Amino acid sequence: MSANKEIRILLLQEGLSIAKLSKLISKKHGLNYTADGISKKLRNNTLKFTEAEMIADTLDYDIVFVKKRNLN
Repeated sequence: MSANKEIRILLLQEGLSIAKLSKLISKKHGLNYTADGISKKLRNNTLKFTEAEMIADTLDYDIVFVKKRNLN
């Protein structure tokens, strides 16, 4: 699944809009992210991993890598 879908699912689960997310990022990290900027990055698949980490941190989530199971 893409970062776009994952982040949008998290926002739905948390009952947040992209506009609210941008305000939370600005408050927590002191960075100027706009709702339009975040939306464009998600839509165009240009979100950097560090930005995904920052979004996860803002929403109090961890990004976890899980090794695929060998089904053979």
